[in-house]
Amino acid sequence: MATVDADTITQAVAAVHALYHAPGNSAKKEASQWLEGFQAKPEAWQTAAILLTNDTVGTEAQVFGAQTLRRKIVDDFQDLDAAHRASLRDSLLNLSMKHRASSKVIRTQLCLSLAGVALRMLEWDNPVAHMTNVFGGSTDDAAYLLEFLTVLPEEVNDNRNSTLTDDEYRIRSGELLTQNAPEMIKLLILYMENSGGDTRLQESVFTCFLSWLRSGDIATSSLSNNPLLALSFKALQMPELFDIAVEVVCELIYQTKDISESMPVIQEIYPNLIPLRQEIAKSLEDENDDNIRGYCKIFVEAGECYLSLVVKHTDHFRGIVEGIAECTSFHDLDVVPMTFRFWYQLADELRKNEVARLKYQDVYMKLVDVMIKHLHYPDDLDTWSAKERDDFKDFRHVMGDVLKDCCLILGSRVTLGKAYMLITQAASSPNPKWQEVEAPLMALRSMGSQVEPEENEVLPEIMKLLSQLPDHPKIKYAATLVIARYGSWTDRHPEFIEYQLSFISSGFENEDVVAASALALKLLCKECSTHLLNYLNQLHTFFVGVTNKLSDTDLLEVTEAVAHVVAAVPNENLANVFKMFCLPIAQQLAELASKNQADLGDDIPRIIDNLSQLKIFFETVNPQVAPTEAHPCVPIVQELWPILDTLADRVGGIDEVARPLAGCWRSTIISYRTHYAPLLPTTMARLIKSFEQTGLGQYLWVASRIVREFGESSPAPSLQLVESLSVSMWQILQKYSGQFNEIPDVVEDYFNLVSDTMLACPREFLHSSLFPTVFSAMLASFSLNEQYSLASVFRFCRIILDHMNDLQMPPHPPSRSPSSTASSSSASPSSRLSFNDVTIVKAQFSEHGAVFMTQLIYGLIYNFPFEVQGEATGIVKATTLFCPQESVLWYGKAVSALENISPSDVQKAVDNFSSAVSTADWSKVKSLVQDFTTVYKRKNVLPRSRGKK
Repeated sequence: MATVDADTITQAVAAVHALYHAPGNSAKKEASQWLEGFQAKPEAWQTAAILLTNDTVGTEAQVFGAQTLRRKIVDDFQDLDAAHRASLRDSLLNLSMKHRASSKVIRTQLCLSLAGVALRMLEWDNPVAHMTNVFGGSTDDAAYLLEFLTVLPEEVNDNRNSTLTDDEYRIRSGELLTQNAPEMIKLLILYMENSGGDTRLQESVFTCFLSWLRSGDIATSSLSNNPLLALSFKALQMPELFDIAVEVVCELIYQTKDISESMPVIQEIYPNLIPLRQEIAKSLEDENDDNIRGYCKIFVEAGECYLSLVVKHTDHFRGIVEGIAECTSFHDLDVVPMTFRFWYQLADELRKNEVARLKYQDVYMKLVDVMIKHLHYPDDLDTWSAKERDDFKDFRHVMGDVLKDCCLILGSRVTLGKAYMLITQAASSPNPKWQEVEAPLMALRSMGSQVEPEENEVLPEIMKLLSQLPDHPKIKYAATLVIARYGSWTDRHPEFIEYQLSFISSGFENEDVVAASALALKLLCKECSTHLLNYLNQLHTFFVGVTNKLSDTDLLEVTEAVAHVVAAVPNENLANVFKMFCLPIAQQLAELASKNQADLGDDIPRIIDNLSQLKIFFETVNPQVAPTEAHPCVPIVQELWPILDTLADRVGGIDEVARPLAGCWRSTIISYRTHYAPLLPTTMARLIKSFEQTGLGQYLWVASRIVREFGESSPAPSLQLVESLSVSMWQILQKYSGQFNEIPDVVEDYFNLVSDTMLACPREFLHSSLFPTVFSAMLASFSLNEQYSLASVFRFCRIILDHMNDLQMPPHPPSRSPSSTASSSSASPSSRLSFNDVTIVKAQFSEHGAVFMTQLIYGLIYNFPFEVQGEATGIVKATTLFCPQESVLWYGKAVSALENISPSDVQKAVDNFSSAVSTADWSKVKSLVQDFTTVYKRKNVLPRSRGKK
């Protein structure tokens, strides 16, 4: 360890003081950066020890010293030799003795440091016994010893920052925890027996016990007849210990979830558990939120862990279910959700056990009433903020899932009947609150997925009742959504369609109900499209009349509604009906397209709406037509083409317009497939022109779809389209050279396009003049730091490598990676390539391999987001599989190019990599790259190391 002069100590103390007390944020930030950088230096070891020894520096500086020791042990312990490791341990023991009664933050950091050394210093024989001998002889030192014993399991099990091998870690963790667990239990019992009324010591004992329980190193059998078990339940009666006792009891239950192994302990836990229901009742009466939350947590843990006992032994373990039901009835909606997973798990098990299901039906009957009560909006809803309303709305949907569980156990007739009775009772009262009607209506919606379409007893009465409910917008809204939810039921009961259409239509006259009406119409038309063919003329009149009054989501949902009915029209009649509904939209677009350019600004929202409507028709009206037959929809698309073409010229450069415009073309290609072929030349020309004019990636979406649909059967025109689009793309890339992060969306769309090209027509693509240029663009795109654009670039790279590796290893089955399965063709791309094609790709890697590998390693360290790092290391693995010997050289160059790395570390990294390659251990290649970049980043790139650079 480096020696430290007095000036360094003074500078460190001054920086700490500035961090806490400097008047300006800039000074505090500068101090923080200096301290973070200082922690990375060798002299930080000795500085930290000096700060902790010298009481005149103040508590803040000593806290920094303790934190620094902890950080150095995590990051740099492996750099110490045996003598320095022993010196560090002894220094920590001395500092611990000095600070055993200091502030908690210092004690905790020193204990974490000792635990870190205990894990990493393999030559330290039985650190637990050593610490117990040093600090276990005095009750005054008990708190410090317990603190160390508490953090030790956490440190051992948080092995992310340890440099131990897997075998070393396995052996050391066993030495520290498993082998010491029996003596640990005895020590904790001893402390409890001698604690008297010292609740602080008792809390420390329980906290330590909890830590060791969570580590999993305490054998379940050792809990039987263990005084700590009974003491944990007893502590629930003491307010000072309630919170930690709840955690311990829950962990005791969790650790005994293996029923067959833990039954003796469960037989001790359960008698302690049931009397707590009296405490639940008392807490409900006193409205003690904190206690209810704690008891609820305990009972839910028991319900989930002992679920099989609850189902198999219904009479004996019923108390657990009833305790959870009592907690569910509490008014605090922060407590209620804690029970939801249990109700789902129990219902899932009960449906497999008819005897148990029947025995718990009374519990679920009460649960229905409780959940509907919780669904009520409060009387002071008008005082709520928008966020509070949205949060409660979301929570109501979650509560609805519990009602589905009730429906599963009780049957739809019973649960629907309970909601129906609540509605009729509330509606028949003289002055009902709207909440009393709306809540059971919401319950009806929630239970819809569990109700059979053939239900003929309750639902018909409910449907008849809807139009008789009090005239209140909240009630009308909820009733309309009931109709929306039961579309599949209406399909089996078409006699209600006219009634429901009338009810839904009336909602468009009330601005508070429009959204519900639009959704209900969409779902009704989707489920009952065939029945609604008789109402086409009425729907058309309604559609033309109402669409000018709607916008955004409501307009699009009404459009989708009628589109579902149009899609049900037989093919022989479809052309006229399709045109009848599309023509009004097309006429509006034609009028807008004919306006002067200067007058179009205010009409952009309407253009977007109209294009979005057409897109919905194109993707929804998708009839099955044989390739040899004329398609009824394509002539209409051809008629609309001039309008769309004009709009592309006039407003196609506006991102918000380009999106639905491109969506129209993309939808027609997807829906009409080979029938779209006559329009391909004009579409391709349009896309090339629009992308050249605007540089918007939306036009690349459409090109990708063309390549997917037609690339295999028509490779030449598809490749020509990609080449023409690439000319404009190169201009964009040159404009933003070195600044690709300013255009991540376009880069993403372009690499999706060339990926689809490689999948659809691989041989033509590899043999084209385009491939080398795309390869170079791929290398340049490794500078990106945006997740989705990088994912697109990596996808292209992975497709190339996967199929090259498939060709080089014919005995293996074709790659099943996501990239390879994305092809729209029946044959995989690699099956359409030959070994001669491998040389084309290998030539690119031979020329650019070193740069390729260097940029991947650099990106993993500096700029690749976490979400794509796994894919990046996978590419290194695939590259090594493709070019094994060359990759070793490239990897060596990439590692050597890094700053702040010693020649010995470079050699070690390259040797490990080379060894994995020589044994064809490709998975190890990936893990080696992950480990190397992680360690390098932690030591050289993270904020704490800024001062090193």
